[in-house]
Amino acid sequence: MSKQYLIGIDLGSSSVKTSLFDSEGRACGDVACDNHPLQPRPGVAEYSGPQMLAAAVQATRQLVEQRGLAPGEVAALSIDGMISGTMGIDLAGEATTPYTTTLDMRFSPELNHVMANFHDPIRRLTGAGQPCFAPKMQWIRREFPDVYARTAKFVTAAGYVSGKLAGLTGRDAFIDYTYLWATGLSDTVNYAWSDELCRAMDLPVDKLPRIVRSADVIGGVSAAIAAVTGVRQGTPVVAGCGDQSACFLAAGVNVPGRMGDGAGTYPVLAFCTDTFRPDMGGKRTEILPSAIPGLWNPISLIIGGGLTHHWFQEQFAAGDVIEAAQQGGGASVYSILDEKAARVGPGSEKVFFIPHMAGRACPTNTDYRGMWVGFSWAHRREHFYRAVLESIAYDQYHALQSLKAAYPESPVREIFVYSGGARSALWNQIKADVMGVPYLTLDREDLGALGAAILAGHAVGIFDDLAATGERFVKTTRRFEPRPEAHAYYRQCAEFYGRLLGHSEPAYRDLATLPEWPG
Repeated sequence: MSKQYLIGIDLGSSSVKTSLFDSEGRACGDVACDNHPLQPRPGVAEYSGPQMLAAAVQATRQLVEQRGLAPGEVAALSIDGMISGTMGIDLAGEATTPYTTTLDMRFSPELNHVMANFHDPIRRLTGAGQPCFAPKMQWIRREFPDVYARTAKFVTAAGYVSGKLAGLTGRDAFIDYTYLWATGLSDTVNYAWSDELCRAMDLPVDKLPRIVRSADVIGGVSAAIAAVTGVRQGTPVVAGCGDQSACFLAAGVNVPGRMGDGAGTYPVLAFCTDTFRPDMGGKRTEILPSAIPGLWNPISLIIGGGLTHHWFQEQFAAGDVIEAAQQGGGASVYSILDEKAARVGPGSEKVFFIPHMAGRACPTNTDYRGMWVGFSWAHRREHFYRAVLESIAYDQYHALQSLKAAYPESPVREIFVYSGGARSALWNQIKADVMGVPYLTLDREDLGALGAAILAGHAVGIFDDLAATGERFVKTTRRFEPRPEAHAYYRQCAEFYGRLLGHSEPAYRDLATLPEWPG
């Protein structure tokens, strides 16, 4: 019998990455294709469904060709994808709208209306205060009524691509339950749509896809897709899950009390519990259903926080770019910025930053933007950069306090960090110092595709137990212990940061009412 492989496709915010794994979780190759949104002006960010599909097909074909795989050697494939967005499809399964995430803020009026009128029942029933499907459906209905009328179902990006790989029609459209928390329309604890919420927001349940489990087989690779990818027709296509849930599975955040820190585009601090307990008081945490039935992943996130690093480099680090080029030998702009920022003490000499450049997520407030506070002529670029790193740690410190209060029975002993930001030893140490909890790096940065592959393997019987498989594949590489003196000082800084958020809220509210320059 030929060796069996699994394909995990990570449908990310900047690339589509197709990865190949064997039954031991060993990475056997990957191919990435660009997947950036069209952003013609501020507040607009559109992904093309057909282009995402083309990228997934192209990456899969190249991967199969590079490895010289026979069609039958792929046992199953699965996709993890962006969570906070939706797109429409018609009865034939063709896209009726672009895919838009919360980076596309044109739905803000609907989001603000939903939050002002339905926040408590949404949080009580969905487990979260991050409704995305509901206000985006309302926005499309208001702005594009003809498109809304011919849209049969609203789906996730991964649901669209998976459906096209399997040749599904709009009637067969699905959503895996790890996405439910972000819809604003679900009875999440029962893995069902909520009639109460759908009625309250005047949205028909029949425009929503069927709900499936992450390891359900939703179809087989179609003849058309098989012909262009080299994957055998009928190969099981497994539902998969949201990108964060895939990372939690592969990072071992499947044990009550363990935490994960996804230091990526949307910085996420995640917990694991077997109790569904919505944060009705502080509203700082959201509850994601785990890809493992019966477990839950309360999280706190920052919209686009990871994009701030790229933005800072582009806007303020021209000198560091030149220095990196001159040094050569693998030196990066980020390593040079880290080196300089490491010479600045904790607290960045009282420079503080607010990282909510696209609005605040936990709790939701679309008025927030970025802000530096406390700087003078004596502060340099490295102070501002370190303040960016510290601000995300401060935000997560407050999320950690909320999680501790909500789940006192599950003390946090360690935090596993992954994604691109985990490369920064400086940032890992800052977080350990701020949180007062050890930070451990993993041997993999990008865990989404592995999580999807684990689900694919479980669906076809290669892996018996999801939690045990995820745990088996976790390997830590470095441990960052909190330093007592730094933690004591950082606690004061984090508390000030919390007060700063409160003090700045009225200013952001006033800023939102300021009209745009008419010229």
